[in-house]
Amino acid sequence: MEKWVKLTSVWGEAQAQLLKGFLEGEEIPVRLRYHVPPSVYPVTVDGLAEVQILVPEEDLLRAQEALAAYRVEEGGEA
Repeated sequence: MEKWVKLTSVWGEAQAQLLKGFLEGEEIPVRLRYHVPPSVYPVTVDGLAEVQILVPEEDLLRAQEALAAYRVEEGGEA
């Protein structure tokens, strides 16, 4: 059984799907974990909720390197 670990967190479904697609393009499996505050009526900020990006533990180092490259390409910090 694979152990999945957190690579990073992002805000919103769109950003999560972009990053997921990028990592899967690098042949790194990805799972998304959505964090919605416990409530009868889920609350988000401007429609955004935190999404954790999970990868298999054995792919974590490669995923971290890919994420750094992604952020540089995006114009952000590595």
